[in-house]
Amino acid sequence: MYAFAVEAFGEPPALRELPVPEPGPGEVLIKVRAASVNPIDWKVAAGELARPGATFAFPLVLGFDVAGQVAAAGDGAPFEVGAEVFGMRRPATIAEHPYGSYAPYMTASIETAALAERPEDLGPVPAAALPMTGGTALALTRWLDPREGESLLVVGAAGGVGSYVVQLAASRGARVIAVAAGQDHDYVRGLGAAEVIDYRTADVAEAVRAGHPGGVDAALDLVDGRDLVAGRIAPLLRDGGRLASTLFAADPDAVAARGVRAVNFNYDATVSDMEELARLVTSGRLRVPETTTYPFSAMGEVYADSTAGHVRGKLTVTTEE
Repeated sequence: MYAFAVEAFGEPPALRELPVPEPGPGEVLIKVRAASVNPIDWKVAAGELARPGATFAFPLVLGFDVAGQVAAAGDGAPFEVGAEVFGMRRPATIAEHPYGSYAPYMTASIETAALAERPEDLGPVPAAALPMTGGTALALTRWLDPREGESLLVVGAAGGVGSYVVQLAASRGARVIAVAAGQDHDYVRGLGAAEVIDYRTADVAEAVRAGHPGGVDAALDLVDGRDLVAGRIAPLLRDGGRLASTLFAADPDAVAARGVRAVNFNYDATVSDMEELARLVTSGRLRVPETTTYPFSAMGEVYADSTAGHVRGKLTVTTEE
C-alpha cells in the first residue's frame, strides 16, 4: 500500500510504499474510507510533538481522523470484522504506534484511538471531518460555557474548530462575534454568527470595543500567539470572563486579578464525544462544516493547503488501494 509518511522529523512527508499492518491483540485493522487533514499533522512531521527521550518508529504515517470499515480484528478487539467505525488516533501514542489514517489501512486499539460505530446515515467523508475538530469544539464549548444572551468572541471562526464552536455556542443562545476573512463572512453567519469582523480590513480590538464597551463574556482564540492574545484579546474580556487558546497563548496568571479564567486547551479524545458528535449531526442539530474532498493520490496537495493556513471548514481525502 502507499501511505503518506515521514522517514524522519523535519523531512517532507511523501507517499511511500509500505506493508499493510497486521492487527495485534486488542487491535482492529481499519480499511480507511476517508480521512481529514488537521494542522497537527504538519506539527507531527516537524517533530513538534516529540516527547524528550521518546523513541519513534519510522516510517511514521501521518493522519488522525478516520472513517472506515474493520477489515480484520485481533483477539479482544473492540469491534467485529465488517463494523463501520470513525474516530481519531490519540496524539500521545504516536511514538509507539506509527500507523496513521493517511493510508489505505491502519491499525488501532482503544488505547491508541477513540473509535465509535458510524451510523448508517452519517457518510464516511462527514464522519472523517468530525473527530478532532468537532471533539475539540465540544470540549471547548463545555469549558467556555457560553449561555443565552452572553457574548463569545471567536478568532479563527471559519476554520475547522471554529466552524463547530460557532454552531454550538449559537445553539445555546450566545451572541457569537466571529473574526474571519471577508470572503468567509456569509459562511460564518450561516453557522450562526451574529456579528462578523474582517481581520484584514478592521482593527479587531477596536471593532469589539465599539460593539461591546463593557467587554465580552468569553473569548476563544484559535490562531494568535501569546503577544497578540495578551495584548489584544485578553483586554476585551469583562471582569470575570473566560478565555481559551488552542495554541498555548493564554497567560492565566496575568488575567487572574480581574477574575478572568483562562486555559490553554489540549483535547483528549473520548469515545463518548465521538458518539455525541454523531448524534448531533444525524439529528440535524450540528452540521459538518464546508468540506473540500480530494482523492488520496492528491495527499501532497492537500497537505500543502493545510500548512498554508486560512482553510475554510475541513479538508478531507478519500483513500484507495
